[in-house]
Amino acid sequence: MPEYALILILLLFISVFLHRYFKLKLSKSKSHLFIFYAILFFVGIVWDQFAIGRNHWTYSEEFLLGPYVGFMPIEDYVFILVTPYFGLVVYKIIEKYLKN
Repeated sequence: MPEYALILILLLFISVFLHRYFKLKLSKSKSHLFIFYAILFFVGIVWDQFAIGRNHWTYSEEFLLGPYVGFMPIEDYVFILVTPYFGLVVYKIIEKYLKN
């Protein structure tokens, strides 16, 4: 069962729900947000490819969907985008309510 993908999908749904429920503005412009995610995505891929290639960590095949790009399972690419989104949403919620 692809548990890693299911957890990421759940985290994405929670993030989108919170983002819309609290009516958050995550950045000043869409271009700033795009640049932020592009940098994170690039650094995350380089970091993970290096670490996996050197056997710093591995993945159990039974919890993955199967396809790999380089050394990384496809879920890891999604992880690189979903977890910062979740973190940014939580940060903006806290920031919004600490100001009040």
